[in-house]
Amino acid sequence: MGKKISLGTAVTLVLIAVAITFTFTMVLALNNFNEKVSSITERENMYAKFTEIDNYVRYNHHEHIDEPALMDAVAKGYLSGINDPYAKYMNPAEYAAFLEASGKTVSGVGISVSMDSDGYMLVENVYETSTAASAGIVPGDLIIKVDDINLTSETYAQGEALLTGEAGTKVTLTVRRDSEDTEMEITRRVLVPTTVYSTVFENYHYLRINDFSEGTPDQFSKEVEKAISAGASALIFDVRSVNTGLVSAAAEMIDKFAGSGDILYIEYSDGSNEVLYTSNSRDTVIPVVVLVNEITSGAAEFFAAGLRDFGIANIVGSQTDGFGSLQEIYRLDDGSAIQLTVGKYYLANSKTAWEGLGVTPDHVVAFDYTTLNFTDLSLLDPAMDSQLSKAIEIAASSVAPTTGTETDSSEESSSEG
Repeated sequence: MGKKISLGTAVTLVLIAVAITFTFTMVLALNNFNEKVSSITERENMYAKFTEIDNYVRYNHHEHIDEPALMDAVAKGYLSGINDPYAKYMNPAEYAAFLEASGKTVSGVGISVSMDSDGYMLVENVYETSTAASAGIVPGDLIIKVDDINLTSETYAQGEALLTGEAGTKVTLTVRRDSEDTEMEITRRVLVPTTVYSTVFENYHYLRINDFSEGTPDQFSKEVEKAISAGASALIFDVRSVNTGLVSAAAEMIDKFAGSGDILYIEYSDGSNEVLYTSNSRDTVIPVVVLVNEITSGAAEFFAAGLRDFGIANIVGSQTDGFGSLQEIYRLDDGSAIQLTVGKYYLANSKTAWEGLGVTPDHVVAFDYTTLNFTDLSLLDPAMDSQLSKAIEIAASSVAPTTGTETDSSEESSSEG
């Protein structure tokens, strides 16, 4: 049978509990208050210093002060002092230009060209889904006339400008092939640039990924399926010198190989976490090697490290750039804007970040990236590219990804293969 306590004892216990709770609350509130007071004091000191400088300048400076330019410089100086390498200020004109460039889509016939010795356009590349491809234009064709402009070295730039224009408009091209000229009316439309190219080394399919744009995951998936259907025994993905693109595109590409689970999460400045991308199931099972170098950055780093984080890929090359954080842009009342880093990306399985650190390859192989040319895959030569050679060697051995780092000392001592 339990002991009964007196009413007085019960009241005393309640009062003690209330006192403890009150004291704890007051301590927290006082700490919070002190932090705010300290912050306010620091800000007041900062503004006092700026006011002091401003007074000296206005009373003593010999030249006229451009007020808008001064405020722009103050804003830029403030952001340069917060220890955020990606923070920046954009004045109203710069921000407007940024928005225009961000939302701009390019429309045209879908070819890349160069000027030949006669001033004609030599077709070098044709986008697969473009209207030029539908019209039958192929690399090697010559365009000798655009609308009513006969192409020469003097009129070339004028004619090239007409290849792009508002979607739905038409342009007439005169195409020369095997000494035969054909006139074609082609409709300009929004272009989805080709960002994934492929070739084969022995039985190992090589995919060059030039960018991580909205259209990249679909192109990537088609090339992977094509390689597997052709009997590829391993895949080599090359993201060397790729420093542009969307993290969301890279996540979609990783999802094609990853098993079920979270892929990437972000830690915000307040310490909270949010899962950004999750994989549903493993769709493709095949040995994978990813090539990286010093210029590999952002989404490309995530692509390589994310595949390895699921035990899918070996990474070959050199330490990557180390850009793995999220920036947000905030519009100010006068139409200007600031960009701030608001969080850091983490690989979900290993809970590791690459911001400021880069991704360390499983097999470190030094190579002079300035010698690389990805515009023509036929120029790639494993005998002259030590990183590619090592990737083929790893693909041939089909070894499981390692957790440590192997340094190939025999190759690392030289800058070229």
